[in-house]
Amino acid sequence: MASQFKRRHSARITLLIITLLPLETIVQRWIEKGTPRLTENIEPSRQVYKLHVKRPKKFTHSKEYAAHYAISDEVKNEYEKWHALVWNMSQIRIQPTNWTPAIHDWNDHTRNRSHRFPSVDERVRYYMGRWYDTTVPMYGRRFEEATFIQRRTTREFGPYSNVLVNLYDLDKGELTKCHERKGKLKVFSPYCRDYTDIAILHSEGSANVLHYIGDGLPYIPEEIREYPLFAKVRSLCDVDASESKKSSSFRRRDDVVEPILLPLNRKRHYGVASIVPENDIPWEQKEGRAVWRGKYGASKKTNDEIKFALVSKHLHSSLVNAKFSELSKGAPKRMLGSYMDMKNQLTYKYIISIEGNDVSSGLKWMLLSNSVVLMPPCTMESWAMEGKLKPFVHFIPLRADMSNVEEMVRWAESHPKETRLISERSTLFVYDAFFHPDAIEDEERIMVRIMERYEQNFGHDAGMRRNSAFRTQSNKHPQERALRFPSVEERVKYLMGKWYHNENEISMLRSKLPIISHSSLNVNISKDSLFIASGRHLSACAMANSTYSKDIRLLCQSSLQHFDERNTADLKSSSLNRLLQSNIGAKIRFASESSWRHDEGNANKRSNRVILDDTIKIICTGDCSGEGVKLPYFASYRRNNDAILWPFNVDYDYAYGISKYGLLQKLDVDFEVKAPTAVVICRIRSSEPKNLMLKKTADAAFAGVRMMFFSVNESSSKKENQIHDMLSYRYLVVDTADGITQDLVWMLLSKSVVLMPEEQRAVSSWLMESTLEPYLHFVPVASDFSDIHQKIRWCEDNLETARIISERATLFVHDLLLDRRSEKDNEEVKFQVMERYSKIYG
Repeated sequence: MASQFKRRHSARITLLIITLLPLETIVQRWIEKGTPRLTENIEPSRQVYKLHVKRPKKFTHSKEYAAHYAISDEVKNEYEKWHALVWNMSQIRIQPTNWTPAIHDWNDHTRNRSHRFPSVDERVRYYMGRWYDTTVPMYGRRFEEATFIQRRTTREFGPYSNVLVNLYDLDKGELTKCHERKGKLKVFSPYCRDYTDIAILHSEGSANVLHYIGDGLPYIPEEIREYPLFAKVRSLCDVDASESKKSSSFRRRDDVVEPILLPLNRKRHYGVASIVPENDIPWEQKEGRAVWRGKYGASKKTNDEIKFALVSKHLHSSLVNAKFSELSKGAPKRMLGSYMDMKNQLTYKYIISIEGNDVSSGLKWMLLSNSVVLMPPCTMESWAMEGKLKPFVHFIPLRADMSNVEEMVRWAESHPKETRLISERSTLFVYDAFFHPDAIEDEERIMVRIMERYEQNFGHDAGMRRNSAFRTQSNKHPQERALRFPSVEERVKYLMGKWYHNENEISMLRSKLPIISHSSLNVNISKDSLFIASGRHLSACAMANSTYSKDIRLLCQSSLQHFDERNTADLKSSSLNRLLQSNIGAKIRFASESSWRHDEGNANKRSNRVILDDTIKIICTGDCSGEGVKLPYFASYRRNNDAILWPFNVDYDYAYGISKYGLLQKLDVDFEVKAPTAVVICRIRSSEPKNLMLKKTADAAFAGVRMMFFSVNESSSKKENQIHDMLSYRYLVVDTADGITQDLVWMLLSKSVVLMPEEQRAVSSWLMESTLEPYLHFVPVASDFSDIHQKIRWCEDNLETARIISERATLFVHDLLLDRRSEKDNEEVKFQVMERYSKIYG
């Protein structure tokens, strides 16, 4: 009976599996097709004062690309050489080189390092924390909006900025220069050296990098808290509840992100431990007292209180020698003691460790020594994994108020075996982390895996990078992007046009107000007019419930980042005086209200607010070529080199959207299977009767050529069907009725051949139409289209040449929008345009 039941049960399970397998396939396909379609009904979000930009929504992206991402062997080989060099520079080489921990009895410990110390994989997870299993795109418009202030200040103020984004563009050469400027940059110098790890390992990556230089943790604005930050330390929040009540520093702060840990400032924190063996003495020869030396008032408030309590409570103790160093300023004389270096302190059995601005920099050498560390629970942790240190295993715990120091010394003296084991375990912990023969290779592997995982979680989605440009069949195109597409510098000159040079010495500085009296300018926003950019008006215009048209609202929303004169930034006050004395200092303008943030009295958490740009900017909402304004202004397109081109609305434009996010590639078909005829694509709006458009374009020149009318007001699905139909034709004819063709971007990207009059290039936009070359990117036709049939026949007679023209056009748009460097290049272009504008007109 039982066996019959088992057979029946087994049959049911088998039937259930067979039933579920097709369902799983259907669900999987549904998920793969689940990429949201771009629609034209994108409403601008409410935009408030620019200091706090819109917070990005939480979302994840496909790991199709990420799952296969691996750093190339070439980069790994380069990093291996660098890593060995930086370890030597940081002096993480034990002296003498043949030194090993002096273990009294190995039966008390695990001999095998892999059984007593975390593995490479465990450490990768530990250092990345919650970011190991988190995915959020660190690129694109959302990221750019959220981090605009940080990117701007990083570019202008470098390491003096509070939170950094791609410091020095993560260029190895620039980071080396920063490291070598030890005199001027002081505390920044070693961080620049150690961030070279990322510069090398992430050289092929696409995700941007948020990082921090200095002690403690920075203030994190709300809009960037969902992005990972690289830093030297992070907070520990698993301390005992009773202790947390005694010290405010144990509280979790909502405005501090949990960083990914990196081995920063290696020499100060880890290299010093290498000289312990040549300065230490055997346990039996040490004095049975506790020692502490430190600076007075040199760290965050809570730790200063702990230090003061330690010294003040043990002025006359026979078991504790705790004093402020005589080199300290401001300490009461009775609390001062002689300076003691490492060798002097190592004559004591017990060394007290107290955190400073973050972790205790000396803790590593103290743990490595034959002495025993006494300390309160750690509140911060670093690459040394202080969070894995356990009381009475690796150290003897102290209360935060220092009321039990003598008690713990007496306990240690009365428990010599247990105390010696604590010393040996702590020595093994630091030895395994930094000085074991496998330590350097382990760290190298950990860094590689962290950066691979980082790109996996936060880099480009493969679904956004599927493009026919990668499947070009001809070898007649330049293989390097730099040989076929303008550089960043060339694009900046192109976009600024005649305004790249200030030949008339025009000043647009707000304090001089040179243009307010101009009759054709105002601060009100209207179509086809010039207006003075005002953050207040742009914010009101960008509101979803504003009375402006949709096009104007989107223009206002896309303008806020770079055109809001209220943009300000916070700089670290701990470095402010040094910054003011530098070459940059003379240009700094402070905001009317200082924004000192007092955080438990910690100077490292204070900041001061500066104005980012004080120049006036003029925006054109449409066609302003006839205004005759003899001042620089920004516009989406120009006819006579009279405007600075800016990508207003590009992020919201349907034509750019279907090109950038992969929809066009799904709708397109191969060149060979397309119908060998042409389609004329005309954009119409609801305000223009279709019969007028038909009459205007129904010319004998188009006899036998299909006309298709592409309405900007159609639904997304209907547009997709229209474009899919258009792409079945081998030749796409550009309609020139409006002077500028918004659809040109997807037409060029397609596998069809674009036919258009050369005059079409006279109107330029972010697409840089005037750089397109006839018979290279498109086939030229007469302005009246009288030779369209002749050009189609020429293409059919020279089909291979036509296909190469199509591919080269595809490559052009690919290089602008879809190449792995496109996102960063486009942002770099915008920043450089604004920086040059501010420099020569400010």
